[in-house]
Amino acid sequence: MIRVGCAGYPIGRDRYWRSLSFVETDTGKGLPRLETLGQWRADIPVGGEAALQALRSITHGPDDRGFPASGRKLPKNRQALCGAFRESLEVHEAWMATKAAAEALGAKIVVFETPASFQPGSDRLRDMYKFFKNAARGKLCFVWHPRGSEWGNLEDKVCAELGLIRAFDPLRQRPPAKGAFLYMRPLMARMGVLGVDNMATISAAAADIPAYIALSHRASFRDAERLKDLLGPKRTR
Repeated sequence: MIRVGCAGYPIGRDRYWRSLSFVETDTGKGLPRLETLGQWRADIPVGGEAALQALRSITHGPDDRGFPASGRKLPKNRQALCGAFRESLEVHEAWMATKAAAEALGAKIVVFETPASFQPGSDRLRDMYKFFKNAARGKLCFVWHPRGSEWGNLEDKVCAELGLIRAFDPLRQRPPAKGAFLYMRPLMARMGVLGVDNMATISAAAADIPAYIALSHRASFRDAERLKDLLGPKRTR
C-alpha cells in the first residue's frame, strides 16, 4: 500500500483530506500548540495518516538553513547547544516537545531531517547513537533523512543499528537497503512540477513494498493527485 501526500497543507484541510490520505506536517521550523495539533487530528478522516517533522532544534544548529524560530529566541550561548543530536538540555527539550506534538496529532511516524553540515564523524555518531538509543519512542517509528553527501553506505548501517527508516529522494538517491516501508521525499525545485519520467521513477521505486511519499514543492498538491491516479486505487489509500 502506498500513501501519497504533501509536506504541510498547501490547501485547506477539508479539501486536502477529500483527495489525499497522508500528510507530513510542516513542523520542523516550529511546533503549533497542542490544541491546534488536536484540531488537525480531528480533521484526519478514517484511514488517513499524518507524520510529524521533528523540531529542527534537535538536528540543526544556528548556522544551518532551517534553524527554527524558537531556537532564535534563545540566548546565543544556548543556540550553540542546539542541533546535531547533542547531549544538551536544548536538544532534550526539543525532543520532549516533538514527542508531545506527535501524541497530540496521533502521528505514528516522526521525521528527523539532518542538514548538509551534519556529516559522519566520531563525535556526531556518538551523539546520534546516544540520542536515538535513549529516546523513549514507544510505538513511534523514526524516519531519518540525511541531507549530507558524505554518508555513503554508512547511513544504512546506522539505520539498521538504531532502528531507523532512511528517507530518500527517489529522483536523486538510492533506496535504503531494507526496512518495513519506504519513505520518499522528492525534493523538487520550488517552482518545479513532476514530469512523466519523474512519476515513473517514483512509481517504480515503490513497486514491491509499502511506501509513503511526501511532496514539498509548490505544485505538490496537484502532483500528489496526479501521482495517486498514476499509481491506481489498488496501490494507494
